[in-house]
Amino acid sequence: MFVGGTFLKRLRLNSFGARLLLWILLSTLVLLSGVTGVFYHYTTKQIDMRVGEAAQRNVSQAMDNFTLLTKGYDSLTKSIIGNVEIQRLLSKEETDPNLQFNKELEMMSALGSILYSYNDVKGIHVITRNGNVYSYETTTHALNRGFLKNEWYRQLEGSDGAMVWGGMLEETLTVRDDAVFVFGRVMTNLSTTRELGVLLIEADPKSFISSMNNLTIKPDSRSYVYSETNRLLVSSGPNKEAAPTLSDLARYSFLDEATDSSDSSRLIVTARDQKLGWKLLSITPKPVTMVERAEVNRYFIIVTSSLVLLAIMLAAFLSRSISRPIKSIVQEMRRVERGNLSTNLVSMRSYDEFNYLNEHFNRMITEINQLVERVKLAAASEKNSEIHALQSQVNPHFLYNTLDMIYWLLDEQGNDKPANLVLSLSRMFRYSSDWRSSLVSLKEELDQINHYLTIIQARSDGRIRVDINKDEQWLQTLLPKMTLQPLIENAVIHGLTQREAEGLIQIMTSEEGQVLYIHIRDNGKGMTKEKLEELRQSLRHAERLDWSQLEEEMRAHSAEPQVYGDSLRSGTGFVNVHRRLVLEYGIGYGIQIQSEENSGTTVTVMLPVLKPQP
Repeated sequence: MFVGGTFLKRLRLNSFGARLLLWILLSTLVLLSGVTGVFYHYTTKQIDMRVGEAAQRNVSQAMDNFTLLTKGYDSLTKSIIGNVEIQRLLSKEETDPNLQFNKELEMMSALGSILYSYNDVKGIHVITRNGNVYSYETTTHALNRGFLKNEWYRQLEGSDGAMVWGGMLEETLTVRDDAVFVFGRVMTNLSTTRELGVLLIEADPKSFISSMNNLTIKPDSRSYVYSETNRLLVSSGPNKEAAPTLSDLARYSFLDEATDSSDSSRLIVTARDQKLGWKLLSITPKPVTMVERAEVNRYFIIVTSSLVLLAIMLAAFLSRSISRPIKSIVQEMRRVERGNLSTNLVSMRSYDEFNYLNEHFNRMITEINQLVERVKLAAASEKNSEIHALQSQVNPHFLYNTLDMIYWLLDEQGNDKPANLVLSLSRMFRYSSDWRSSLVSLKEELDQINHYLTIIQARSDGRIRVDINKDEQWLQTLLPKMTLQPLIENAVIHGLTQREAEGLIQIMTSEEGQVLYIHIRDNGKGMTKEKLEELRQSLRHAERLDWSQLEEEMRAHSAEPQVYGDSLRSGTGFVNVHRRLVLEYGIGYGIQIQSEENSGTTVTVMLPVLKPQP
């Protein structure tokens, strides 16, 4: 499936080269199929006719072989009946058991001398009227007395002394594992014409089967030999139930010469022996040609394949010479669509129209590259201005209030706590005033958060607790400076300040694919559904507006809502941080907010996983 799908994908039927290739192939194949079809029909018809003639010759030869075989068997029966010793023994009745035993030995000796004169005879049996059986076989077998009651044997007993052919009977006089061809005749005393009994002979059927196998044209060919009374004597197939019935035989004309009686689906040859009255029927399903037609098919396939291959090569050469320049231009245009503007068409010897397209395509790419460079410079300058403007929006009231608080602590308590506060404030001021690099590691940002939270915990008398659960592997991930501090400040000032119970801020990290998630969760007063939706709407505006438009809408329509009640500009931190992240990494990154009134707020920062360059 994959290989075929790739081929169809490459061979686009609507392309010029594919259309040209298909038209040449179709034209060639139509002409080729017409010529080869006529040739194939004529050739197969001639082969069928010759095979039919050969089948008739084979049937005639088979009938001649059967005639010779039956003449030999007829001579065999006559030699047994005319044997003086056998006539004498059968004409004399013995009542004494000893004399009867001697008689049986003498009969076996006489029959044995005759049996060994014929290679294909397997058993000779003489059955007297009083039920005595005298037999001589190549291999001793048990007698089947039930055979003496079957239909064919009764027909044999009632005959007038002529040869009666039983063929390959399913039930024989002897219980055998191998198949035999059975025939017999009534024996009479040559002097008195008194009936002495029945002579029954079992012969090897291989001579008949060998002759019938010569009639086989293909594996499913079948041949059948019937007696004058339409009794099936022997068949070439193992299944006698498939043999034609009496009604089927009535449809065929059995003549003294082999005759073609074929119909539309079968090759049928019939013949009849004038003296014996035997009927031979050979049936072969069409098509009957095997070897001959196989040779024709092989030659046809070779020639057709060669012509098709030649047509494909010619079509490919012609279509390639015409469509190659077009394909080259299309490929380069697709690279431009994917954003690769470094492409350049190589000049090649082609038609004037294609050379004109190549030249102007290269000129167009050059002009686009120059325009893109100018746009990049302008965008970078504008982006840097916006980022620095956003980063510079730090509320100075926090520093003033903190300095006042430090002053009163140092004056009233006289312990080390003010020193720690001063140290934290000093490091915060140093961190926030150093803008030599706008990107810092997550570790540096969390250190800044710790300094800030030291001051906040002192201001809240320990009512605010912070739990930072960070994964060490993400500490070197880069993010814009002052990303987390405004979010923590919003959580403290607008979410936890008015809370009498202990406040909790949790900071956690997680990762999915190549996106790092930083979750900031507090148990403060949260937001109403209306305020939450208003804040989310502001974040969506911040993604798609220019900074000048954003400021104008903030002033005119309160794009930065008072999400925590009536606190002025309480949503500034969210919008600023989201705007900075979108400017830095693009749409798809930034912050997401989940909040429930009186239960708390969760802010999720989404960043690409970036490591500092070594």
